[in-house]
Amino acid sequence: MRIATCLIALLSISAPASADVLTIVSFNVENLFDTENDPGNPRDDTYLPLTVKQVNQAAHDAECEVHNGPSGFYSDQCKTLDWSDAVYSQKLDRLGETILAMGALPEVIIVPETENARVLEDLVSQTLPGSGYRVVQLDTSDEPESRGIDVGLLTTLPAAGAPTAHVIDFDRDEETCGKTRDILQVPLELPDGETLHVFGVHFPSGGNPYRCRIRAMNNLNTLVAGLPVGSLSIAAGDFNVNCNEGPTDSFSRLLRIGNWYASPLVRSGCEAPGSSKFVDRFVNNWNTWSFLDMILVSSTLSPSQPSDKNWFADLGSFSSMVVTSEQIMVDEDNRGFIEPRRFDPTTGRGVSDHFPVVMRLISRRD
Repeated sequence: MRIATCLIALLSISAPASADVLTIVSFNVENLFDTENDPGNPRDDTYLPLTVKQVNQAAHDAECEVHNGPSGFYSDQCKTLDWSDAVYSQKLDRLGETILAMGALPEVIIVPETENARVLEDLVSQTLPGSGYRVVQLDTSDEPESRGIDVGLLTTLPAAGAPTAHVIDFDRDEETCGKTRDILQVPLELPDGETLHVFGVHFPSGGNPYRCRIRAMNNLNTLVAGLPVGSLSIAAGDFNVNCNEGPTDSFSRLLRIGNWYASPLVRSGCEAPGSSKFVDRFVNNWNTWSFLDMILVSSTLSPSQPSDKNWFADLGSFSSMVVTSEQIMVDEDNRGFIEPRRFDPTTGRGVSDHFPVVMRLISRRD
């Protein structure tokens, strides 16, 4: 299997991308942890080999209960999951196979839910050798009550400056919203020398009030407002804005304030397509879809706005990406409904609970 994977990698990587088209992908990789016990990240205790957990099982179980409660799925998973080197390698393989199946490798991949830079370095070295991807992952978020994960980035574009992590300020809602992932800002050099400012996000989950995501979006808008006039910007990642929140006037207003443009799909409601299956507990309808994952572009990249810049975003190219059978599963009642297949450590099947999303940037002038 590894030989076949490497052969596919070499064949895919050998096809160079066009200098006139750049592909941007956001791919929430769902809990990409290494197998090392990081004392500075107590929330990685779930993702350790059983051999490590069993060295002092009682102390490990007590730590699990501190962060996951005394019982229930997450507490049991923390105590019993065997996140071995072999399982970690399988997880990397599934992710790498998905990226390779996209065709020509994307120039930029925003990657929420990564523990540290090492996991992305392992992904590249194991499954994408020779790709030219460099890793940006600052491992900075202060999340004492979350899972110790951050937003990372893979890119083949040169750096146009140092990356920065921005802590989200929830202001008066700090007690309600707590801590969340930092906004990652990465300036990249486009083929014509122009700078593209990439903001990678992973906003508070749906278990938090909508106003927490509004606060996070306001932080993003403040950051982009501080860029030089006329800058090219994209914001991508897991916004966690569900299919009931996306169509609201409040979200439209947030887009207008930030001068963001997006595909109409992200505000189209709860019918497929989407990047994640959404459970609407209020109407007891599990078969709804949300574009929790989005790619937003600045007005300077909008095809509907005048611009002296060389690039525009093909908003019509935005879509979710289902490129391998491992990404999907049929509902447990076998009615034919499909949903993203989470990675299963016991079988090695599945990839992530999110589908990747994609958008192209195209050269405006020859």
